[in-house]
Amino acid sequence: MGGLVFCLDETKMFKAALAVLHVLHFALDLGFPKIILESDSKLIVQNIQQISEDYSESRPFTWDAKNLARRFLSCCFQFIAREANRAAHAMAVEGLGAEADLMWVEDAPSKVVEVADSDRRFSRPP
Repeated sequence: MGGLVFCLDETKMFKAALAVLHVLHFALDLGFPKIILESDSKLIVQNIQQISEDYSESRPFTWDAKNLARRFLSCCFQFIAREANRAAHAMAVEGLGAEADLMWVEDAPSKVVEVADSDRRFSRPP
């Protein structure tokens, strides 16, 4: 007999860490030499960016992310608040309904473009 219990916060953190690793592999597979990776997980971004040893539970993920990042000419990790990037949320929602992995480099789904345009208009200085 077995069982498994997840702490919701840890589950979110692990999902964010896995998403970072997935994006890094994706960018390497496509041959991108330089990337800027944005995440709404402040903890994951901080753990990847810190120079000192990471002793958090996400250590295996951040260690892998740091090693993968070294394979790019330039790889920058940035925290962006979820409220400031509704387009990323729209992409995640689009992916949840998919039966297979989705990929787009130039032409995003119309709902994502619509939300990104709205984000851009909202964030422009007067």
